[in-house]
Amino acid sequence: MNPRDVLGRALRRVAPGTLARLDDVTRLRQEVDRLNATAADQQSRNLELDDRVAAAARDIAAVDETLQDARRRGGLADDAIARLVEQVEGLHGRLDEVAADLQESRRLSLRVAQLADLVFDRLVAADPAPDGDVTTAPTDR
Repeated sequence: MNPRDVLGRALRRVAPGTLARLDDVTRLRQEVDRLNATAADQQSRNLELDDRVAAAARDIAAVDETLQDARRRGGLADDAIARLVEQVEGLHGRLDEVAADLQESRRLSLRVAQLADLVFDRLVAADPAPDGDVTTAPTDR
């Protein structure tokens, strides 16, 4: 037997807990190494997540800008629609005026036609003058 083995056996008999503690140290060292590797992996994932969060923040800013632009254009469209509605209302008012004027014109035209018929009826009913003049009534001669 070599002296090292003898010393190891003697040490095991004298201090059995010390060897168990040395085994624990080895096991704990492996666990610490594993935890360090896990922490490094988590840190890498956190960096990836930070990049994704930054990209999402840029996307949100772009969407917000688009939304603000859409709201601005929507306001302009609302203003344009309001102007068009005012113009249409004005056109409706003018159309009502034109319709009233047309109705008055038709009424007056009908009145002129009635008066023309009356004049022609009276001319036809009047006796013709001896010289062919039909412009005067018999009482005017």
